[in-house]
Amino acid sequence: MPRHLILITVILGMVLSLGALPVLAADSEGQAAGSQVEAFRTLQERLDSLEDELDLYKREANARKALMPTKEEASERRKTEEVLRATEEDTAEFVLLKSRTIEMRYSLAYSHSSYDRVATETADGLAYQYVDIERESYYSLINSIGVGYGLMDKVSLSASIPFIYKYQVSGEDQSISDLGDMSFGLSYQAKQETAKWPAILMSFGYVAPTGRSPYKIDPDNEMSTGDGAHSFSVGASFSKLLDPVIVFGAVTGGYSARVTGLDQKRSDGYTTVMVLEEVRPGHTISYAFGIGFSLSYTTSLTFRFNASHTSSAEFRLRSLYGYDARVYEGDDSSTASFSISTGWRLSPKTTLSVGLGYGLIGIESYSINASIPFEFSL
Repeated sequence: MPRHLILITVILGMVLSLGALPVLAADSEGQAAGSQVEAFRTLQERLDSLEDELDLYKREANARKALMPTKEEASERRKTEEVLRATEEDTAEFVLLKSRTIEMRYSLAYSHSSYDRVATETADGLAYQYVDIERESYYSLINSIGVGYGLMDKVSLSASIPFIYKYQVSGEDQSISDLGDMSFGLSYQAKQETAKWPAILMSFGYVAPTGRSPYKIDPDNEMSTGDGAHSFSVGASFSKLLDPVIVFGAVTGGYSARVTGLDQKRSDGYTTVMVLEEVRPGHTISYAFGIGFSLSYTTSLTFRFNASHTSSAEFRLRSLYGYDARVYEGDDSSTASFSISTGWRLSPKTTLSVGLGYGLIGIESYSINASIPFEFSL
């Protein structure tokens, strides 16, 4: 029973006891009247104190009620989270997991790219070359298993393990199936959404070079499944409900550590001419923005634009015989794509997301991806 109810019961008992007091003898009436006045004065003081305490409880209850979202606000927030989850490329990119909640996410992504290449070949015994146009095509299928954990209400942890299959049609067909680069992340809710400001999430990521490095293979006969370097990233994302649409965006900066101790032989197609010793990868900045709609209670649709810019990389090579080491600098590169995603709510905790992306810069490319998360509360 609450303290104030116990106090009220005690006070009422005192009042009844005072009302049931026997009438004292005439010679003690003055003393009894004085005692009753003192008792009523004490009772009045306790009642005043009780009123103050009850008023304090009332103000605290009103404050808690004002902070709690209404049913309408909670429903809008759930719709916002479902729309944002449909466009997330990683766990907790825009929406944090609830405290002590585990999310298992399975993702399947298929991509294809192709371009025309000018190929030259010198005929045996002839002093001229044949020129031909060859179509190079690349296919990849990535199966990813992701795990997310809501460490606290404002902090989520995540990890992802990709399994990659690649197939290349260029001259001689090549294929490979191997583990990709594992990634780990931490997301922090820097600011919750308000009537004027969007929700802001800070993210910190690390990518381990667990895949097959492009610097440790035979580049003429093998394919890679990773980037070959330790990478770190820091980013921020925002989201805001502007009824009836949801706007979102993100910006991320990436740094890749220098790769040393290499001994990769590079050839001109016929003989080995140089040996790769060291690589300094370029730095990357990427950004994305888009809008989403909740079409119904179970269906959502999002449009998203992604772009990234990578600065030039440096390659240190030496001759096959150990002398004449040189540093070569590559070119800056940029990529951009546009994607459409839709989400279908299968259950209160499970939403199937399917997306289609198309490359906007460089070679022809497109991608199809699907992901489905499963949540468990501890």
